[in-house]
Amino acid sequence: MSHKATNWLADIPPKALTNAEFRILFVLCDCHNPSAGCFPKQSYIMAKTGRGNSSVNDALAGLEAKGFIRREQRTNPKTGKREATLYILGFEMDGPLNPTPNSGDGNDGPKPEQNGSPTPNSGDGSISGFSPDPSPVFGPNHLRKTGVVYKEEPVKEPVKEPCAAEPAPTLDDCSDDLLREFERVFPKLGTAQATRNAIRKTLATGATSDQILDAARAYAAEQQGNDPKYIRRSERFFADEFWLAYIPAQKPTPSAEAAAFAEQWGRTIREVGKAGSGHFMFGKISRDTVTKCLAARAVTAEDCRRAGLGISDADARAMLEVAQ
Repeated sequence: MSHKATNWLADIPPKALTNAEFRILFVLCDCHNPSAGCFPKQSYIMAKTGRGNSSVNDALAGLEAKGFIRREQRTNPKTGKREATLYILGFEMDGPLNPTPNSGDGNDGPKPEQNGSPTPNSGDGSISGFSPDPSPVFGPNHLRKTGVVYKEEPVKEPVKEPCAAEPAPTLDDCSDDLLREFERVFPKLGTAQATRNAIRKTLATGATSDQILDAARAYAAEQQGNDPKYIRRSERFFADEFWLAYIPAQKPTPSAEAAAFAEQWGRTIREVGKAGSGHFMFGKISRDTVTKCLAARAVTAEDCRRAGLGISDADARAMLEVAQ
């Protein structure tokens, strides 16, 4: 990022840009080179911002409408193929401008024309009185435009944007935050781009980011201590719907009756423990009831011990695992 781009971006009022516009303008400033300009591919902008194709296009259109950037299409003079778009940032648009290629008029106004005589071959107009520089409209010749309509021949092949051959992102893109959290919990990482593409395809099937992360955590817990060569790489985790087997089953919501039962017995256990009369509880409450109270978080293992039930922390964890 150049110093001019940095200072210019820092002076833009925060309320002047949306979140998407700011992130994309930051990437453009980061790519800016004082001598070469700024011309990142749209696929690069999408990868750096985590935004989809339509989101990037909307933000670029917004930045251009607000006058923060100007886009110029470039064509290779030798091959005629379109090159990456040139982005001119706002601070580069200040100051005197060079004459435009269509009119030749700049801040200094048009150049004065001298008198000219009709062309020797057709007599249809006169030789331009401008200096011998090529005409700003017709390039290599010096004839004044006479109102004749010149028909352009169609090109044989359609001109494509530089990123046209790249696959379009899915409707639900894999954000940087989701990819970062997935890589943090998964036991064996492959390449970041392949993993991102696999997550994108999975999200497109209707899966949620929570389901993907829960499955990754479950797989990581299962593979603890396993030989790494038997653990799937992150991008292969989603192949053949393998990951679906690791989505935790949805826990049933306890009924109001069950919750009231656990709360009633939990209150009794706590009160007995506070009164110090734990011997009255011995043999009067079943292990299943204690398990329900622990699962409902109505009591703790310490509450049970105070009530004379002799439940250790290990017993409580084992009972909770059974309840779940």
